[in-house]
Amino acid sequence: MYFKAMSAKYLLGATLGLAVSGLSAEEQVSSQILQATPNKCVALNQGRTCYADVKFKVNTPAVGDYCIRQSQSKKILQCWANTRAFVFTLNFGSAESLSYELISQVDRDVLAVTTIEVNWVHKVQVKKRRWRLF
Repeated sequence: MYFKAMSAKYLLGATLGLAVSGLSAEEQVSSQILQATPNKCVALNQGRTCYADVKFKVNTPAVGDYCIRQSQSKKILQCWANTRAFVFTLNFGSAESLSYELISQVDRDVLAVTTIEVNWVHKVQVKKRRWRLF
């Protein structure tokens, strides 16, 4: 009886934990399949290209053939055959945030998506110039 009450309390806590975190269960599973570190890149000035070595860690639920591709251009970065977990290092360089997808090589289904956000320290400000004649 104590075990049932304890497990019910644990399930309720886990459910509340998911609700408080702001991510749905599907998004949390997706984020566990494909992780990018670091997932933020900081450039000095707005509009400048940000460079970072980003490490993608992939841990899929089943053995299969998988690829990592850039979401917008659909350019495939690298593929792996007959594997479940792998690590890929990308030399990231971009002035804007980019998303990357883990896809199944066989049926091209998107299994997970992660985004590398580009931020900057200084925002470009337009200076008003006032001309004076005297």
